[in-house]
Amino acid sequence: MGTNTMLWPILLILSLLALQTAVCEESGPVIVEEPDNRVDFSNSTGANIHCSVRGHPKPTVVWVKADDGTAIGDVPGLRKVLSNGTLMFPPFRAEDYRQEVHAQVYRCQATNPHGTVHSRDVHVRAVVPQLYSAEVLTEYVIRGNSVILKCNIPSFVADFVSVQAWVADDGTIIYPSHNYDGKYLVLPSGELHIRSVSSEDGFKSYKCRTVHRLTQETRLSATAGRLVISAGVSSGPPQVADLAKLLQ
Repeated sequence: MGTNTMLWPILLILSLLALQTAVCEESGPVIVEEPDNRVDFSNSTGANIHCSVRGHPKPTVVWVKADDGTAIGDVPGLRKVLSNGTLMFPPFRAEDYRQEVHAQVYRCQATNPHGTVHSRDVHVRAVVPQLYSAEVLTEYVIRGNSVILKCNIPSFVADFVSVQAWVADDGTIIYPSHNYDGKYLVLPSGELHIRSVSSEDGFKSYKCRTVHRLTQETRLSATAGRLVISAGVSSGPPQVADLAKLLQ
């Protein structure tokens, strides 16, 4: 029996083992870096949404509309799908806003011969900053009681604008704090809690300073809140707002 005849069964076995190993190493697509469920961004900054995947063979990545599964493509200057799976929204002019691009629900889709997987829905919302004015109104309070001043933010920007601090007319800046023992406390809702109001507090005024979370722009309220203090008639001790409830 020749040498070649003796070797071919061994070569066949080695080939089958190599093929089995290669098959075992193959795997379906897996999303490694899941995009956020909600992505809000300003037209002045743009946004990149990442979707990293793995699998063998290497999966192809596309982005689709969540409502019908239609694959999306590039929109010059407004949207670009990169080969690494990143969905990019470059900065754009306010007049170039397009609802079908900038207010859309997307999904990342990865596919290889072993299957297809989708990411969670990604709610994309681009925001073109609008001019707004917050207001603080006059509040009436009995001397010795506590009072709350509210920063009234217009509803059309309320999702993006919050109270950063309160500014008194003497230049005092009151920031959110965990110190509940002082006279002033900025609540999680942004309201200013003033404890044990005295007659002197009636000579002060307060403005709220707001910040836009996408642009980081800050601005003072258009109006300043004042306290109108009365002596009042009370049969019991001064009433103090329940801080435990306010801080929830």
